[in-house]
Amino acid sequence: MATIKDVARLAGVSIGTVDRIIHNRGRFASGTARRVKQAIQDLDYTPDIRARNLSLSRKCRIAVLMPSGEQDSGYWQLPLGGMKRALAELASSHVRADFFHFDRYNAETYRAAFARMSESEYDGYIVAPLLATDTEKMFENMYQTKPVVFFDTDIKNEPRYSFIGQNSKDAGRLAAKLINLMSRGCNKSILAVTPDAENEHLLYRLDGFMDKIDLPVSIFRLPVEGKDQKNRLDEIIALIREEVCAVYVTDSSAHVIAELLEREKLSERVNLLGFDMVPENVTYLKKGIIDFILTQRPVDQGVLSIQTLYKKVILGSESEEEQFMPIDIITRENMSTFVDGHF
Repeated sequence: MATIKDVARLAGVSIGTVDRIIHNRGRFASGTARRVKQAIQDLDYTPDIRARNLSLSRKCRIAVLMPSGEQDSGYWQLPLGGMKRALAELASSHVRADFFHFDRYNAETYRAAFARMSESEYDGYIVAPLLATDTEKMFENMYQTKPVVFFDTDIKNEPRYSFIGQNSKDAGRLAAKLINLMSRGCNKSILAVTPDAENEHLLYRLDGFMDKIDLPVSIFRLPVEGKDQKNRLDEIIALIREEVCAVYVTDSSAHVIAELLEREKLSERVNLLGFDMVPENVTYLKKGIIDFILTQRPVDQGVLSIQTLYKKVILGSESEEEQFMPIDIITRENMSTFVDGHF
C-alpha cells in the first residue's frame, strides 16, 4: 500500500507539500499540484482519513541543540537554513522549534545550552552530538521517553531514534581514493589536517582515509582559532615545502590551507581536498586551488531532521534508524550544476 512518503518521493516534493495539496491548505504552485496529483493517481494512494483527523489535533514542539551558525566557516548556517525551510513548510501542521546554540569547541557552553533546553518540555529533540561524552550523560534518561534525532555526527551504540548525515568512514575512503589518483607518481607524503578538538565524525573520516591511502601520511592537529593556529600554520607551510604533494582537510576549513598555498605560490604542485561548500571554500574551488570538495548535504540534513520528527510525532510513522546522505564530489568544473539545497 502506497504511503504519503511514496507520493512525495515520486512527485519530488516534501511530505508537507503533499499534505497541503491533498487538503488544499496553504500555498503551492499549480505545477507542483499537478505532479502530486499525478503521483497519487499512479500509486493509487488513498489518504487515511482517521489518521488525518487525529493528526490535526496534534502539535509537535521540537528542541534543536546545535553549534552557533557562524562556526566552522559558517557551515552550521546550512543545516540551520534547512530546518527553517522545513518548519516554514510544516507551520500549518503545528510544528514548531526552539533553537539552543553552543560553542562547539567549549563543552561548558554545550552543557549550559542543554540546561536551558531542559527547562521546557518538548515532543522531540534534534542534536548535533559533537561532544560524545557529554551527550551520553545528558541524554541517557531522555532516549526512552522522547525521540532524539542526531544529525551531522553519530555516536556508536547510543540509542537515538535516527541518525541523519554522512557515512563518515566512507567519506574518508573516497577522499583517499581521489588523492591516490591525483598523487600518482608522487614520491613524497600526504598531509592530513584535522581540528584539535573532540569530534567523532571527523575521527571516522580520518580513519577511513587511513584505511585506503597509498602514500605515507602525516597527521596534523590544527588549533581551531587564535594565535596558536597562526603559529601552527607556519609549521604546515614548512612541511608542505619539504615533503608534501597533497593535503587532506577533514572539515570545512580547507580554505585556510588554500590561502596558504596561494600566498606561498605552492598551489600548482600541491593538491588539496576538503569538505563542505561554505563560501570561502567555494571561492578557492573556483580558483582551482581546492581540487575537490566532498559534501554531506547539510541543508538536506536540516530538512530531513525536522521531517523525521514530524512523521514520528504528528503522523505516527517510523523512519529509518540511519538516513545516510549521498557523498557528492564537487569540482570547479561541475560546481554550477549543484543546486544550493544540496550543499
